[in-house]
Amino acid sequence: MRRCGFTMVEMLLAVLLVGVLTSVAVATFNAVSRGWQISTDYMDKMQRTDFALNQVISGLRSMYYPHDGQQDDRYGFVLTNNGDGEDPDDSDVIEWSKTGSAIVGNKSAVADTVHRVQVMILEEGNHDYKDRVEVTGLYARQCPDVALRPKDNPDDIDFSFANDEMYQPVLISDGIVGFNCRVLKTADEVQSKNEERSFEDEFAESNSVPYKVELTFRIADPEGRSYRSNTAPVMRIIRIPIHEQSLDGSATPASEERKGGGRKTPRGVK
Repeated sequence: MRRCGFTMVEMLLAVLLVGVLTSVAVATFNAVSRGWQISTDYMDKMQRTDFALNQVISGLRSMYYPHDGQQDDRYGFVLTNNGDGEDPDDSDVIEWSKTGSAIVGNKSAVADTVHRVQVMILEEGNHDYKDRVEVTGLYARQCPDVALRPKDNPDDIDFSFANDEMYQPVLISDGIVGFNCRVLKTADEVQSKNEERSFEDEFAESNSVPYKVELTFRIADPEGRSYRSNTAPVMRIIRIPIHEQSLDGSATPASEERKGGGRKTPRGVK
């Protein structure tokens, strides 16, 4: 007599096989979905970081220095070195004078005038300023040029960035958890064809601007961690157009006077 159907053992094996295949399919789907989400978040952070980096680069390239024949510490580049920039606590702070809408935006009241900006990393919960910092990221502060500040100051108000209550930081981009800046002081310090060794973490000459500036941003991991030195940083090197003028305001970088090699030794620059 011919037997039809499946035995109980065959049915159990079939159910077990279907369960294993379903578990593998679900795990694979979740892994792919998670990987897609992480990649999407990472690309989004990269785009915002690239935008922030381009804003800072545009701001540095629009750096302002008066052409009045002398060096002026009110317009010099200032670098506060706090570490390697791997997290907010050891990130650097830079400050300079500029023109244009980069960093401050087209609608800012100072966009059409000379103004000073300060760029830094601030961590969520920071209470150093008038308003609490809501999200970790790259921030900027802006203040009017010295020439535009009130001449009559009976209350002796400090209009510099040292007055934390005066200028509230504005978010440029979140997701950036670290910032490091290094400078190449002068073109004379380039060693052979490799200028990497010549970049320094300090710039003591606050009455001038460096020859080149190296910016390194570190972005936040989509899972809430932060990328450290074992990952590729987002880095750019910018040539500062008015470097020569800041060393000797009496001659523009392309003038015949400078080409003649008669530049005087500026004070404060070794």
